[in-house]
Amino acid sequence: MNTDTLTETEKYWTEHVESWQQTDLTQAAYCQKHELLVHRFGYWKRKLAEPDQHLPEVQGFVQLRSMPSINLSLSLQLPNQLRIEGIASDNLYLVKQLTEILQ
Repeated sequence: MNTDTLTETEKYWTEHVESWQQTDLTQAAYCQKHELLVHRFGYWKRKLAEPDQHLPEVQGFVQLRSMPSINLSLSLQLPNQLRIEGIASDNLYLVKQLTEILQ
């Protein structure tokens, strides 16, 4: 970790985490000895840890290709050759009204 870019708070906790690592004390015992809150110590220990080892370091850009859109709407051809397109579940009531008027 580059200590040149750390804030005062980060430096404070970095010193405590490094100091704790040099002891045989548990986190709780170290915190009690130095009058620190255990949950805050744990937070800063995780925050100051090296980059997450579960995530690969990725640099640059990844080219994305868009998938062609699939038209899942329905169309209806009436006996009088009129065609209603774009029928979907959210406009069925309107389609019913149109078919009643247009037939």
